[in-house]
Amino acid sequence: MSLAPLHPINDKQLNTRSKVFNTPVKQSVTRPTTQTNNVDHDKENNQHNAIPTTNKNKRVMTEQHEPKKKKEKLSSLCKTPPSLIKTRGRDYRRGHFLGEGGFARCFQIKDESGKIFAAKTVAKISIKTEKTKKKLLSEIQIHKSMKHPNIVHFVDCFEDDTNVYILLEICSNGSLMDLMKKRKTLTEPEVRFFTTQICGAVKYMHSRRVIHRDLKLGNIFFDKDYNLKVGDFGLAAVLANNRERKYTVCGTPNYIAPEVLMGKHAGHSFEVDIWSIGVMIYALLVGKPPFQAKDVNVIYDRIKACQYGYPKDKYVSSEAKTLIADILCVDPVERPSIREIIDDVWFRGIFPPKITEDVMELTPKDTNEITLEESFTNFRTCMTNAGLLSSSVPSASSKSVRYKESNDAANELKAQIKSDINNATTNGNKTILPHALSPGGTKNKYKEVIDLEAQRKLNDLAREARIRRAQQNSAKNTLIPMLSNTIKSEISLRILSSECLLALNGILEAEAQKRMGGLPHSRLPEAKHPIVVTKWVDYSNKHGFSYQLSTEDIGVLFNSGTTVLRLADAEEFWYISYDSKEGWVAGHYALADSPKELSRHLEIVEFFAKYMQANLSRVSTFVREEYHKDDVFLRRYTRYKQFVMFELSDGTFQFNFKDHHKFAISDGGRLVTYISPTHESLTYPLVEVLKNGGIPDYPDSKFLEKLILIKEGLKQKSSIVSLGRT
Repeated sequence: MSLAPLHPINDKQLNTRSKVFNTPVKQSVTRPTTQTNNVDHDKENNQHNAIPTTNKNKRVMTEQHEPKKKKEKLSSLCKTPPSLIKTRGRDYRRGHFLGEGGFARCFQIKDESGKIFAAKTVAKISIKTEKTKKKLLSEIQIHKSMKHPNIVHFVDCFEDDTNVYILLEICSNGSLMDLMKKRKTLTEPEVRFFTTQICGAVKYMHSRRVIHRDLKLGNIFFDKDYNLKVGDFGLAAVLANNRERKYTVCGTPNYIAPEVLMGKHAGHSFEVDIWSIGVMIYALLVGKPPFQAKDVNVIYDRIKACQYGYPKDKYVSSEAKTLIADILCVDPVERPSIREIIDDVWFRGIFPPKITEDVMELTPKDTNEITLEESFTNFRTCMTNAGLLSSSVPSASSKSVRYKESNDAANELKAQIKSDINNATTNGNKTILPHALSPGGTKNKYKEVIDLEAQRKLNDLAREARIRRAQQNSAKNTLIPMLSNTIKSEISLRILSSECLLALNGILEAEAQKRMGGLPHSRLPEAKHPIVVTKWVDYSNKHGFSYQLSTEDIGVLFNSGTTVLRLADAEEFWYISYDSKEGWVAGHYALADSPKELSRHLEIVEFFAKYMQANLSRVSTFVREEYHKDDVFLRRYTRYKQFVMFELSDGTFQFNFKDHHKFAISDGGRLVTYISPTHESLTYPLVEVLKNGGIPDYPDSKFLEKLILIKEGLKQKSSIVSLGRT
């Protein structure tokens, strides 16, 4: 049964609420008494209703307390538009009252040719502050710049003495929220179709660096052909670059991403829209959002803990559950991109060719007759229509051009918003809209930019990559140097940086080899034990950092930056200092012939040698091997909360973790040495350890977890190439 088409109206129908017409309008409810005021605006209540009833808006009285006076919605200040709305060059006739939200009322209006639109009407009296004005102008400018088949079309905007009008494409068949009210739950083929169209719109917005921040079932509408269209850009924002973060806590409780709730502690970006997609998929399949509760604070607690489940009486396929779990990750870095969502195996199931006009009333029954081959063809057609596919693989040069165009479009949009705000501010209180936004100013000034990826990633590899990325990002945020010796030579810093990068690249290469199945035995590097630090004393508050190597040599890295290394197998020592051309230079002396100016240095070395001999146990069984031809000294040490990092002059990097498990990376990152808390010392090719899933027979070492921190430590050090950044 199809809905009645739009039709002209008479005077008796003015201001009567239509049961047929729907439009992108903000829906608002009175907040629960337990709700905090940190949400910019709530457009759906906690029970997932689009339009509240009178009873649900009443506050509950407890004991003898007087009821609080209900705060008047700003939309109530909106004056009913005149029956004939006159603008420069075009007149409109007001029609049905379509609904209201927290800030606006929406009316059906008709132009002189009989074409019908939705007019979002904002009372000027409600625009009391510069912040409110900026938000309105930003919404207009962002929505005006959107040109996509799955985004509600922005038609025009104008104002009279009392109201600001935003003319939008009218979506005559309701929203996904209306659909859910009638159908309760949808089939997975339908949800695949809807999700594909939503992903197309979100990908387009993100390609222009626009985040919607209020994606939900009530803001996604059906056009006359039952295609979905994203509307309501009241909370949308433009990012200056991909690294920028927003900090305003805003959205609708059931759909808010956890990082939004963190506010100034974390910041949020494009990933909040990805989160909302996951919430919507769940809600369409189950019939309610995953974190729904009566108390909004309970909703927030569930979101932050990602606590949700599936009702036993609702069937949801394992593939759908896996996709939802991938999307609803607390860490934004772990969430899939739009491309990765579309590449998920769930979309390879039954896929309908279109959504029929009886979708509001009937559950499709003939989907099982669609073959997988037909489904894949339907899926590709839907992706193409949503802007998710391209007929050709883009070249690297065209990618860079599109990226530049995307940057230009986003920067131009931000500049235009700023200009509009400034112009509106100087116009006084009588007018709200700058001339550029008035009739005739709706020409699309921005080029269509569609960033496509032709190659599909396998779901499991993509998920592993996201997890690794999230772990590395976590390590980056937590790995903060607490203490390190100062490097006083630019060339020395560059040498250290290059060796850190060499070891890091060796680790990454071993990881790539592991993913390819490993290396044949003939190509594995020989497992040679490195020279490691076996004892150390940090006395940098007075003299410096003292250490003993597995060769039994004793060294002191003085606070001045010089090093004295006393050799264990001869009555000799090295005096090592910085050099502006070589990095480090060393002088070799016999103990009996040491210069007088170094006598104090040798006394301190002798002091530390006796101290370590008496008080410290040796942590390694390694000794000087025949292949160790050169003497080794400590170039730099860095103390972190999680471990101490030693950088030795032969390119070995040692990491002593607080749980007494120690690792050394040597041979350009190809070898890993493990030293257990009980001093067992073992060396392996790194690729073999990765294939094994950790150090053989030592699962408690948790090597793979610590390798993430090791890589981040090397990465941070490889980027330090100038003085003042040590």
